[in-house]
Amino acid sequence: MDNKFSTIILSSGFSERMGQPKALLKWDESTTFIEKLINEFIQAGSAKIVCMINERIEPFCKQLSFPSNVEFIVNHYPERGRFLSILTGVGALDESNYCFIHNVDNPFVTNELINDLLVHKESGKWCSPVYNGKGGHPVLLPKKVINKIAAVTDLDTTLRDILEQFPKISVTTNDDTILRNINTPEDYNLWFKLLE
Repeated sequence: MDNKFSTIILSSGFSERMGQPKALLKWDESTTFIEKLINEFIQAGSAKIVCMINERIEPFCKQLSFPSNVEFIVNHYPERGRFLSILTGVGALDESNYCFIHNVDNPFVTNELINDLLVHKESGKWCSPVYNGKGGHPVLLPKKVINKIAAVTDLDTTLRDILEQFPKISVTTNDDTILRNINTPEDYNLWFKLLE
C-alpha cells in the first residue's frame, strides 16, 4: 500500500478577534505560526503540504522558502466558510492515501504527535489526538474520507458532518496543547508573551 500522506493547513480566515493574521504571529523570534507548522509536517515526512491562505498574507507567504511540495493556495472567498478551504485543499492533493487537516491557530503540533497518529493510518478510520476525553488537532483522514469530502457540493457542510459518517480512532495524549486555539491577543499573550 502507498503510505504517502499529505497535509492541509487552514489559514484563510481573517482573524477578526486576533486583529492580525494568525498565520503571521511569531512562534519564536524567527518563525511564524505557519512556518512552524509547515516545518513540523515536513519533518514528519508529508509528501505534499497545501496551505490555504487569504489575500492578506499571500505576499508574505510568497517570500517564504520551502521545498516544491509546499503549495500556497489563496481562498478568495473565505467568507463562504471553512469548508470551502478544506474542499479546495483536498482538490489540490496529489494521490495520497492519508491526509492531515490542521488549523493555523493551533501551532503546538509536533512531528512526534504526527507520527503517533500515523501509527493508525492503515486502520481505515480517521483519527485525532484526545486529551482528557476531548478531541484536538490535527485530524488524520483516510482515503475514503478524503473522497467523501471531494464529492461534496453543499458548502454549508462542515468537516464534522463528514467525520460523523465514519468510524474514529482516538489517540490518547498527555499534551493538553492539542486543545489550544490562539484566537485573541489575550490567548497569544498567555502562551507566548511576544505581542507587547
